[in-house]
Amino acid sequence: MSLSLSSLPPSLDVLVRLWLTQKRRDFSWRIFFVGAILTLYFVVLVLVVFFALQEQLKAHPLPLAPLVLAPLMAVSIIPADMMMKLFWRRSPVEMDDYLRTRPVSPQAWGFFVLFDTMAGFMQWMLPLMVAFIAALLLPLGVALLAWLVAYSCTVINALFQNCWRRAPGNQWTLPLAFGYLFWLVVSYAVTFAGIALPAVGLSLVLVNLLVGVVLHRYFVRMKNHNEELHAPVASTAHPLGEVSLWSIEWVQLMRSKRLRVSFLTIAILFLLNTYLQQMSPQMEHDFSLHVNPMLLFGIAFPSIILAQWVLGVEANFFSGIWTKPWPVEGILRRKYVFFCAICGGMALLILPAVAWMHLSFLAWLAALLFGCGVFVLPFMATCLFSSRMDLFASAFFNYQGGNKQINIFSFIMFIPMGIYYAAYILLPTMWAHLLIAGLGLLGLALHRPYIHWISNLWHKRRYEIMERWLTE
Repeated sequence: MSLSLSSLPPSLDVLVRLWLTQKRRDFSWRIFFVGAILTLYFVVLVLVVFFALQEQLKAHPLPLAPLVLAPLMAVSIIPADMMMKLFWRRSPVEMDDYLRTRPVSPQAWGFFVLFDTMAGFMQWMLPLMVAFIAALLLPLGVALLAWLVAYSCTVINALFQNCWRRAPGNQWTLPLAFGYLFWLVVSYAVTFAGIALPAVGLSLVLVNLLVGVVLHRYFVRMKNHNEELHAPVASTAHPLGEVSLWSIEWVQLMRSKRLRVSFLTIAILFLLNTYLQQMSPQMEHDFSLHVNPMLLFGIAFPSIILAQWVLGVEANFFSGIWTKPWPVEGILRRKYVFFCAICGGMALLILPAVAWMHLSFLAWLAALLFGCGVFVLPFMATCLFSSRMDLFASAFFNYQGGNKQINIFSFIMFIPMGIYYAAYILLPTMWAHLLIAGLGLLGLALHRPYIHWISNLWHKRRYEIMERWLTE
């Protein structure tokens, strides 16, 4: 290893040696065996499904040419990969204090972060899965192309995240947001143009290579510590004036182990159930439904998991929150907007079923409006009896933070569920869509007076609630 590192620049050589030392110290055989077992389960599951469908694959050839199908498989993982990185990836973007005392140039640090990003496990996991599935269906060379395209897409996702986390202000984040959207549009446009362009896979790789070079230079040019110029040290901590109630919601979801694990588990579970039900609509026929029975849960239930706590997170540091110029009504209103944004994100993940699996767009839109306006809104009242929850405890069979009032109040979800399913059982499909969407719009229109009423009730009980939080 020393021979291979001797050719590196001195500062980059030091960073790579420290990186290798840290990786050796952090290695865990337990995590390795758990990962190996999960990988084995995935391989066995894919092989079982492949051999079970082998007769159908022989009778019905693939609808697209291999050189077109490979890029489609690769770019399909972009949303899931970015979602995983937002919640689980914790890669360094700024030097620790002990590294700032060494002569590490901004260029060397940028190349080190690029090296760490490209070698990271999260950039390899999904592309290897795509390559394995592609190798069963396509020629080996095309499967390698699918892996290359998928890997380049995951690296671009990681580089965008690196730049976003290092950006010191809106003047740096806004170009990243618009650039990411532009890259998505170009990637999907190039992919769908592959019906007429056989070399679309290589075109995507070249596009991603160009975007990667631009992002690397963008990352290096951001504010960095420089003792000669006496530049301020870049920091991810912002003063109070730059922190909003909206950003606090995202931060507490991504940093709290309990919230993050609960949310991701429920989101993945109900998202898969929605797609599986759409592929096998037997339940719709058994119960005379005219809509996917899991659609409402796939869109709104992840928000319900978070909405049942409402002020459970704030109960850990309420003494500091109530000294800030943030009224309770403003906090509850931002939380409701945050829950609606999560419903919108889940709806976007289900949108491919509308395009390719014959899911009704009107049913999708009605479920989104109903989920935000009727299904989630009543749970804002749980702020009246929220308990302090342990943010970093395990989410597995953990009932800390719950109480009798919350458990009883949770039964209120059966009222909108009954309305939703009764509408699609008793009414014609179009009338059911209109009723469900209309109720959702009514709830959205009335959410401000409802939250105002809830906040007034909270203020009347605030001393009782705070005393309870102090004793928990």
